[in-house]
Amino acid sequence: MKANLGLTGAIAGLLLVVAAGAWFYLRLSHPSGAAPGDDAATPLRQDRVRHGRSIAIGDNPVLCPNHGIPEAACPFCDPGLIEELGHCGAHDVAEALCTRCNPVLIAAFKAEGDWCAEHGLPDSQCAICNAPLAAATLRTLIDLPVEPPRRASQDDQALRWKRKPSPGCTKTLLIVRLDSPETARAAGLAFEEVIARPVRETVSCAVELAFNGDRYARLAARAPGVVSAVHRDLGDHVAPRDVLATVDSVALGSAKAGYLQALILVTLWEKNHAREQALEANRVATARDVLEAETKLVESRIALDSSAQKLRNLGLSEEAIRRVAGDNDTSSGLAVTAPFAGVVVERDAVIGEVVDTARPLFAIADTSTMWAWLDLYEADVARVRTGQRVEIGIEGLGDRVFTGTSTWISAHVDPRTRTLKVRVTVDNADGLLRANMFGHGQITVRQRDEAIVIPKSAVQWEGCCNVVFVRHTDTVYQPYKVDLGYEGDGFYVVERGLSAGEMIVTQGAFLLKTEILKGNIGAGCCEVDPGANRNAE
Repeated sequence: MKANLGLTGAIAGLLLVVAAGAWFYLRLSHPSGAAPGDDAATPLRQDRVRHGRSIAIGDNPVLCPNHGIPEAACPFCDPGLIEELGHCGAHDVAEALCTRCNPVLIAAFKAEGDWCAEHGLPDSQCAICNAPLAAATLRTLIDLPVEPPRRASQDDQALRWKRKPSPGCTKTLLIVRLDSPETARAAGLAFEEVIARPVRETVSCAVELAFNGDRYARLAARAPGVVSAVHRDLGDHVAPRDVLATVDSVALGSAKAGYLQALILVTLWEKNHAREQALEANRVATARDVLEAETKLVESRIALDSSAQKLRNLGLSEEAIRRVAGDNDTSSGLAVTAPFAGVVVERDAVIGEVVDTARPLFAIADTSTMWAWLDLYEADVARVRTGQRVEIGIEGLGDRVFTGTSTWISAHVDPRTRTLKVRVTVDNADGLLRANMFGHGQITVRQRDEAIVIPKSAVQWEGCCNVVFVRHTDTVYQPYKVDLGYEGDGFYVVERGLSAGEMIVTQGAFLLKTEILKGNIGAGCCEVDPGANRNAE
């Protein structure tokens, strides 16, 4: 008997501690000392702005006939406000249901019979009268840091699937019970078993194609002159050293003549040097005469090398230079040649036109490979590195997929687009890819052999957490909080919250979410019971 009395006393003491902690938390929310239910304690907010939509109440609002509050602010008649206005970070409830931020809602809760007069809060939000809610609130007070109030932005709405589950959320303690299995079929609920499968995590980027910069050349004449002949046109395939055009250049003729002159002088000074050496041997010439002849010979050879280099700079090969010497060629026809095999992609050469060295006459490209330039957003930079596989789809080429590898990542962010460039080399053996084509790319940043995957339609945002409804029986459904790790094409990867083999609602989950939200404000067409969710901890 004494042991039973001691256990009863311990349980009663624990409940007192829980209630006291929850009451202390509620009092912290009202530092001015005003009661939460006192309409005069807090001025009426005349308008609310959430996620780009302004809900104007004004001086003479249209009142809701059922609840006596401005019709534009009634979450009972317009449940869509609960999701649209987001979460109240100051009081850990849906913004559309927060009576502490919006005292005008008090009358509506009273009209619904959902009001705790003792503590000045809706019964569904009272942490003192609601034991599960009190326990969750106490855990929040003890274990979690207190965050300042935070207004949800449009970015939060767009990326709310990235939000981590709230440890203090109590909606997952609820269970939705339908009247019969026929009710689920009439509501159009569809189900799917949670599976684990390989997942390839990718980053999407916009793509623009360009010629391979290592195999692309703009060609100009090596010396000023007049175009005398054009031998290749746009689209022609060329081999290395093929002549594209001929330019009549005075500079080339002068360079050839200078080379022939230097060649003759070398021959002359070689003979003179040999003669002086012979005379010195017969004691006719002096050593000084031999030294002077040797100096002239060295100077002439240097002049010959300089003349030959001028011809090389003008594009003549060693064989062409030998022909100049053998044929005593002083012609002025300067050839513009291809440096490698490729295709003529630009032409700006016209017969009779005066050209200089700064103006390109042709552009040659080797199109067997192309460069794809990807625009990578700042948020994805940390996940991308060189050597990763990239799949590219091009607008206009249907479902054809081209693959390549990232070879370079820019260190510069474009100040206008806030993106940086990633370069990918793509094979183009069949020639389908063309410069300046647009498309989209998928960079593989992670390959997972096994991951929990669910359809996007199964995930619902209930105000503070992403939830998925798990079917326990044909009539019993429970929301589970999920931590989503990756967004794919039509699916999410679940990091925590679900296990393979569980049956989830993939169609009609919004209706179940509406029921738990109605249950939170004390009204609903289905029975909503408090449950024991494994994710509540």
